[in-house]
Amino acid sequence: MEINQGNIKSSKKYFYEISFIRAIACLCVVTVHVTAGFYYENGNSFNWLTQFLNQISRFGTPAFAIISGFLLYNQVIKRGFNFKKFWKSRFTKVITPFFIWSLLYLLIKWKYNLFAIPSLDSSEEIKYFLYYFFTGKSNYHLYFIAIVVQFYLLFPLLQLFKSKKSLMLFTLISFFVNFFFVEYKIEIGNGLFNKFLNERVFFFHWVYYFFMGGLLVYYWDLIIKWIKQNTIFSMLLGLVVVIGGILEYQLAGWIDSNRSLNMINLPLLFVALAGIYSSLSSWNKIKYYFVEIGNLSMGIYLVHPLILFFLRRYEIFNHYFDRTRFLPLVFLFTLFVSIALVKLIVKLPFGNYIVTVVRSNKRSNIRSSEKPTTISA
Repeated sequence: MEINQGNIKSSKKYFYEISFIRAIACLCVVTVHVTAGFYYENGNSFNWLTQFLNQISRFGTPAFAIISGFLLYNQVIKRGFNFKKFWKSRFTKVITPFFIWSLLYLLIKWKYNLFAIPSLDSSEEIKYFLYYFFTGKSNYHLYFIAIVVQFYLLFPLLQLFKSKKSLMLFTLISFFVNFFFVEYKIEIGNGLFNKFLNERVFFFHWVYYFFMGGLLVYYWDLIIKWIKQNTIFSMLLGLVVVIGGILEYQLAGWIDSNRSLNMINLPLLFVALAGIYSSLSSWNKIKYYFVEIGNLSMGIYLVHPLILFFLRRYEIFNHYFDRTRFLPLVFLFTLFVSIALVKLIVKLPFGNYIVTVVRSNKRSNIRSSEKPTTISA
């Protein structure tokens, strides 16, 4: 069985499962950074719970990469590619917020003596500052936005190869390219370019996930149909990945978001999380809230480290990081304040240039709009 490409192009639908997965990815990223706060405030050490939550949540960033590839390829497969419209949209939704938040985080760090402004008389300092800024080092989470921008820079060329066969080939090739850059160090001198190639901010450390997202466009409705018929089995795949992740960090001591094994884990997790969404068929309110978090996910991603910075900076909040029992409170406070701040920002003039929010559909549409596109044998 295969999906009729003509039907893909003509169909228009909201991918609720993708928004649900995006919400889970967002919550995973927040969990990583909240537990990292407990790590640093407790003598650079985890206990069993904070280590478990930190390590098992490291699926969030590659999930965002897959979703980015999925949504962008889905758009060009359905409606074609308009170069001017593409860059206008990317500039507004991603590049401008990246610049604004990079400058804001640098300003805050400078205010608290955590960043020194480079000397205009030193070309070396200016060079390193530009590298620092454009690779998303203004704050620890912005590197991923820099990776996405690299994908956008390449996409006008990559979108030419949007057929199913092309994406299958590119996904296969990118698997080995991604593996090579994650597992091996490139040695071509000691300059910034060599440094860039070996850091996780370089696109090739994530390239597989973007192409996997594009390939999923052609199979997503078929996958969802299978999941609805095998919901329990699909969710068990997620349990297998979680157990494997526990064994992995117990043996290795530490696992990263872009580790090679995640190239196998993430497709399985997408199936498992779509299965969880399917299992919530009679829980529309819960589904609605997760979809809303998914719609706000980029804003939450940009904002939440700001909340954590001030929580750790002032003694009135800082002591909550001393004991693990406060972890749920810190997590929920960070999440809800981030949501409130994002919703406040979008109401400001030009707020859409500061944070990106997906326009949500009405709650009543969650059930009625989940109709798969035509699948032909």
